[in-house]
Amino acid sequence: MEKFSAVRGAVQITEDNEKAISFGTIALFKEIIERNNFAENNLISIIISQTKDLTAMNAATALRKNAGVDQIPLFCVQECETENAMPRVVRFLIHVVTDQQEPVCHVYLHGAEKLRPDHQKR
Repeated sequence: MEKFSAVRGAVQITEDNEKAISFGTIALFKEIIERNNFAENNLISIIISQTKDLTAMNAATALRKNAGVDQIPLFCVQECETENAMPRVVRFLIHVVTDQQEPVCHVYLHGAEKLRPDHQKR
């Protein structure tokens, strides 16, 4: 039986330039798809946030241009600023239709694992 689900993910970007933002964003997207065995045609939408210190490129643009994600609605926003927040982070909230019974696997990469130590790689 199909159900709606959502999966979270985050990646810390090495530096504020187009190459680094594209690399990190695409790596996060591919890892979420792979770990959860999602088909791209099952993705409903992706909400993307990026911290204020990432200005060289919009992460949604990176995904569209470099990962061929052009049929999925993408919405990119600036992450709210909080004291002691991790710098240079792109976050995803992916909405998906799935018939899988096991829980989704949330993905945190390249230092962003510190944000959610309760979500370890399965």
